[in-house]
Amino acid sequence: MEKEISRRDRKKRQVLTTLVDVTMKLFMEKGFAETTIAEIASAADIGTGTFYNYFHSKEDVLRYVLTKNLDETKDSLEELNRSSMSPPEKISQILLTIGKIFKENQQLFNLCNRHLSLMGPPHGTEFKDILVAMIQEGRINGDFRNDIPIEMITELFMGLIKSAITSHTRIPFEENLNYKLKLFMDGLLTK
Repeated sequence: MEKEISRRDRKKRQVLTTLVDVTMKLFMEKGFAETTIAEIASAADIGTGTFYNYFHSKEDVLRYVLTKNLDETKDSLEELNRSSMSPPEKISQILLTIGKIFKENQQLFNLCNRHLSLMGPPHGTEFKDILVAMIQEGRINGDFRNDIPIEMITELFMGLIKSAITSHTRIPFEENLNYKLKLFMDGLLTK
C-alpha cells in the first residue's frame, strides 16, 4: 500500500509543477536570455527566493525538463525492447518513437542545444544500451547482418536521428525520418 503524500509534499509538488510550466512558457514566449528569474517567480506567484529552493538557475530548469523527458523516453524504449516484436520492428519503432518525441518537444531540445553545455548525450549510454540489445537479438535471430560492427550500427543509427532533426530539406520531418529508416534497415537486414 502506498504511503499517503503529506499536505506539505503535495504543496511542494504543486509549486514545482507550476514553476516548471510557467518557466517553460516564458522561455517559449520571450526567449531564454530575455526571461529573468524575477519574472518567473512573479508569474508563478512565488517569491524569488522560493525559485532558488527548487533550482539554482534557469539552466537547471531546462536540465530538469530535459531529464524528465528523457526518463519518459527511456521507459518507452525499455517497454518496446521487452515487447514481442521482431528486432527489425523494434529498431524501426525506436526510431519513430524518438522522432515523435523530438517533434513534440522540438522547442525544448532547441533551447537545450543553445543554452546548456552538455558534455555528450544527456541520457548517457542508456539509449545506446537498449539499441545494442535489440541489435544483438536481431543477430541471434538471423535478422541482422553480422559483418558490421555493432559500434558502427549504433553510430549510424544515432547519426540518422541527428540528420533528420537538423535536416534542411523541404521534406517533412516524419517523411524524412522514414526515408532514412528505410535506407538504414536495407543495409542492416540479412534478407
